[in-house]
Amino acid sequence: MSSRDDFLCEKYLRRHAPATLPDLADFSRVVVIPAWNERMTLPATLDTLREAEKPFPVATLVVVNFPAGSDDAESRATIERLRRRQQRENALFYLYRPGLAGGVGAARKCGMDAFLAARRSTNLTRDWIFSLDADTRVSADYFIRIEEAIAKDPAVNAWTLPFLHRVEEPSQEKAVRRYEAYLARYVEKLAAARSPYAISTVGSAFCVSLSAYLKAGGMKTKAAGEDFYFLSELVKTGKVGAISGNALVYPSGRISGRTPFGTGKAIEKLLAGGSLNEIPDAAFDDLAMLLQTLDDPALCEAPRTWFATLPASAQTFLVREKFLPLWEKVLRNTPPGAEAAKSAFHRWFDGLKTLRYLHFARSMRGSAAM
Repeated sequence: MSSRDDFLCEKYLRRHAPATLPDLADFSRVVVIPAWNERMTLPATLDTLREAEKPFPVATLVVVNFPAGSDDAESRATIERLRRRQQRENALFYLYRPGLAGGVGAARKCGMDAFLAARRSTNLTRDWIFSLDADTRVSADYFIRIEEAIAKDPAVNAWTLPFLHRVEEPSQEKAVRRYEAYLARYVEKLAAARSPYAISTVGSAFCVSLSAYLKAGGMKTKAAGEDFYFLSELVKTGKVGAISGNALVYPSGRISGRTPFGTGKAIEKLLAGGSLNEIPDAAFDDLAMLLQTLDDPALCEAPRTWFATLPASAQTFLVREKFLPLWEKVLRNTPPGAEAAKSAFHRWFDGLKTLRYLHFARSMRGSAAM
């Protein structure tokens, strides 16, 4: 690996080195799957991975975990099943993490960090992690199409994947498709506003090079939304692409109460007659006007003059965020030029701030949720 990657890797692993490592040294690809009480759903996930065509050897690493205070019976039963499968699948591995704090983000991180530690002596730009869930299935061409994308554009160091939720109950079909359309509209409207954070953030539908994983500071340890925060960080530190076309990943559309938000909660809300907290177009219009001004040289040459050109919602939001005093400090540590200033602004005005601003713009305009 490069000397910079080597330095970053040593620094990262001093803080995050796994206690135990599976033998992943011979693999340049790994699928990381967190599993908490997924004994019944995990086998089908592993079956689809086994059946998918592979242009490279691919390891599967299941992180069997449960939070402190939970019964470990399901996890031990899952491990027993994995041990039996290992007798006929030599590319299947698992880590056992009882009492794990930090939710699904921490479980993903355990597996991804383990792969990083095992592969630290290689070129990290050529090693890739595929993120999946234990109730998710993949298409037969899952690996083929991802490898084609990686080969076609080496400058991209993370990819989001097309997905289609599986519907377990016919009565849930409408709610699941409505939620998917809601997610797609959000990304489409961000793209129309020219936001670099116009990416799908589904934890079971992305892959990332080890080099990019390292530069982004590793997976975020959150009970929910870890995919959103991690992928937003990838946008700041590299280039994220989107594979288009037919679905490669089929997550479960089941109702779930494990996380405070996300697919399971959204489906549950819709089935109960609730609505999604959709942001109206007017807020995205304000975002577009804000982002269009980033091409103005005044952003770095005369920030207060630039500030005066912004829509009212943006001015009020940025004042609340204490932007101008902060921005003056940022500029002192940013190379001269409009492009460098624009890039610095996007690093500060990241995916989370974008979402917060959109909600703020909606409330300032007095718009009701759609």
